[in-house]
Amino acid sequence: MGCLPSSEGPVAYGLFMRVLMVSSLWPPEILGGAEQYAAALTSALQDRGHEVSVITLGIDGADVIGQVRSWPYAMRDYERQSGVRRALFHAADVARLGTGTVFDRVLAEFRPDIVHSHVVQGMSATALTRPHLRGVAHVHTLHDYWLLCQRDSLVRRDGTACATRCPSCRAVTGVRNQQISRHPPEVVVGVSEAIAHRHTAEIPWMRDRTRVIYNPVAPPSPGPPRAPGAPVTFGYFGRLGADKGILTLLAAYEQVRPTGVRLVVAGQGAEAEAVRNAPGVDFRGWVSGAEKDGVFDELDCLVVPSEWADPAPLVLNEARSRGVATIGSAAGGIPELVAPECAGLIVPPGDVGALAGAMGRFASEPAAFAPMPAALPIDWPDHLDAIEAAYRDARRQRDDHEA
Repeated sequence: MGCLPSSEGPVAYGLFMRVLMVSSLWPPEILGGAEQYAAALTSALQDRGHEVSVITLGIDGADVIGQVRSWPYAMRDYERQSGVRRALFHAADVARLGTGTVFDRVLAEFRPDIVHSHVVQGMSATALTRPHLRGVAHVHTLHDYWLLCQRDSLVRRDGTACATRCPSCRAVTGVRNQQISRHPPEVVVGVSEAIAHRHTAEIPWMRDRTRVIYNPVAPPSPGPPRAPGAPVTFGYFGRLGADKGILTLLAAYEQVRPTGVRLVVAGQGAEAEAVRNAPGVDFRGWVSGAEKDGVFDELDCLVVPSEWADPAPLVLNEARSRGVATIGSAAGGIPELVAPECAGLIVPPGDVGALAGAMGRFASEPAAFAPMPAALPIDWPDHLDAIEAAYRDARRQRDDHEA
């Protein structure tokens, strides 16, 4: 598996394509980076002249032309549901009866050249089998572990990472992958080597069709210079859950707070109250757009302390595009995406002492960990080239299969 595999020869099948995106959530209804990326990719492809429409799980928004009904609750509301209702949602996710009907209508009306699916939790395996059944080329991007875990995260209900996959997950995902193996996507894209390897090691049908294309990093756009004498400021963006390491970060900050450093936390989730009550923490709640840019401008160092196998947090790319240093945990794809200058700040997940030590090392010499723009893994133009190559390869493979 490599970062940027290419299709042979010049552009094939015409310059512009009709692309059908599939994403359970869609802005403004989002939970994480996957749907933000899918929406950004949609916009970037449209800027290149492609026609793009979207199927979601009951979410309306720009370019949405099909919605699969979400039952017994909307996926964005999962944190507020009882165990019984979550079990019903997972049961429906084994065979969501309305998914095929919606896909058949949209495929017939929109007539896409390519289907590109992202997070499809809640739509069932039908979302990944229908394109092949209807003769449409298909690329699927791995943003999570839905094909290995009922909760799509390899995390237990209490928020701790799974050491091994539980029997129920093996049973449910075994059925799911058996269905997909008969009608698989032609190309599978991993957003990091870590997530690609984890899937190909355990899912036979993926092994000859998976490649890695990193999420794109925008050109560097550093914020205004930090005021002389300002305290070293650490920051966290994202969902406030135990699996994201926020409680470990709060404990580490308590150890280094006496040195005069600051911690700004922006996000929402189950541990929001713990953040709100943590001594000295500047809690901003959910931020986006210009407000998020303003928070980034305050930071000297981003902390990404995930304790689950986080595939490729987009916030790492946002930090690198701004020249902000990063402390990251050695979980999932995080070590692949941390700037080389910050490699010495990678810490074991869940280790309060190690995280506090890394924060202390950075605070004592911030300039030693400043990322260089030349280290960016992939920019948007190269990323789009790689995605278009994946589309062409999928169409070629589909045509060869039908020949």
